Amino acid sequence: MTIRIPCARALAAAIPLAFSLAAHAAVSADEAKALGTTLTPLGAERAGNADGSIPVWSGKWLGVPPQVQYDGKRNADPYPGEKPLFTITAQNLAQYADKLSDGQKALFAKYPQTYRMNVYPTHRDFRYEDRVYENVKLNATSARLSNDGLTLKGAYGGPAFPIPKDGSEVLYNVMSVVSGWMYEAPNVGAYVQPNGSVAWSRTELIAYNRYIRGDDRANWDDGVYSTSISTQKAPPRDAGKITFTVNSFDFIGFPRQAWQYDPGSRRLRKSPDVGYDYPMDSGPRVVDEQNGFNGSPERFNWKLIGKREVYVPYHTNRLEDPSMKYADLISTRGHPNPEQIRYELHRVWVIEGLLKPGTRHVYGKRRMYIDEDSWHMLLADNYDTRGQLWRAAMNCPTYAYDGKFYYLNASIYQDLFAGSYSAENITSEEPSSARFNRREPRPGEFTTDGVRRGGT
Repeated sequence: MTIRIPCARALAAAIPLAFSLAAHAAVSADEAKALGTTLTPLGAERAGNADGSIPVWSGKWLGVPPQVQYDGKRNADPYPGEKPLFTITAQNLAQYADKLSDGQKALFAKYPQTYRMNVYPTHRDFRYEDRVYENVKLNATSARLSNDGLTLKGAYGGPAFPIPKDGSEVLYNVMSVVSGWMYEAPNVGAYVQPNGSVAWSRTELIAYNRYIRGDDRANWDDGVYSTSISTQKAPPRDAGKITFTVNSFDFIGFPRQAWQYDPGSRRLRKSPDVGYDYPMDSGPRVVDEQNGFNGSPERFNWKLIGKREVYVPYHTNRLEDPSMKYADLISTRGHPNPEQIRYELHRVWVIEGLLKPGTRHVYGKRRMYIDEDSWHMLLADNYDTRGQLWRAAMNCPTYAYDGKFYYLNASIYQDLFAGSYSAENITSEEPSSARFNRREPRPGEFTTDGVRRGGT
């Protein structure tokens, strides 16, 4: 079986006129000159903040910093001797409230005795490869959204809108964030209930990302940008199941496609439309909030709120250190062990998604906090359709020495109503953490036929 892209012209004819009205233009060549000067090559403010608690971006390290011994398996802490500057607790919360998200404040209110945040010095020392920066600068003047923000064209190799003008453009930067063009990782998840019981999940994920490869812009066709194969290892009832997913940046002409291999029947079947607010077994979250946001943005109106200084997880290398056992991370009720998570003060873009009238989703409002230096979404506050804050998500970024970019080495999903949470993509007890760009895809590997052969 081969993947066939639907005829975009035929599909567009069925789309209501409203979807074709909005178009997001690229910035001018003069505006793009700020990249690499007053802005970093990825679009962040190069300068520090007024009191120096956020330093000037240095970008002095590419890959492994000189003080780190990299074993090819773990991204060792580049700042191992540092101690927290201070700890935020429920007792001193008012002093720091202006630099916290609503989700963080809610966790302090719900768990005043155990929830705290250890805040460390802020660092902006790592850079990305020149090829990434070259693509991002080209994206600034060529990337465009059309079809009411559901089709991205003219971007390649990195964040599409390094100088964003609205919430949709910031959201697409999250979706086009720099990652590995070949990603191989064990992903362990712990879903912790209020009584302390734990449901474990384990998968092996392999993904190939044509868009982010970044070395063939002239032949990039704006079609399929990534394919992934996720093989379930646990729980036992799901062992052997394989999910094959194909993604594009054209949610009108080629929406996400997925297949699932069932080891019992040895058959590969096309999956139904599993997306948006489809609930996940691995934790208190839905499909489209993986890593903050995942999938089509069509059910929400996206608004750019602005920029803020916020205490966010950063340089969370401890989460993949073999000395940290999974039991250490999930040893507290209601939230992960605070001692295992490092926070720093960073500038973040804040965007808000409001559910469109007449559409369905379990979330009525979503507020997201996106790191200006990496474009990773680090915090997300999700409200139910009554307007009550329901869930808070947190993504933990670490610089990948082999990939030469920031990636997320854990994601935490909190249910503020139920008191449950999940820690996902944790790897400290695995043979290695995520591995990037270490091999080419095998012929036919990322096809339905290749998945079927792998399953048998």
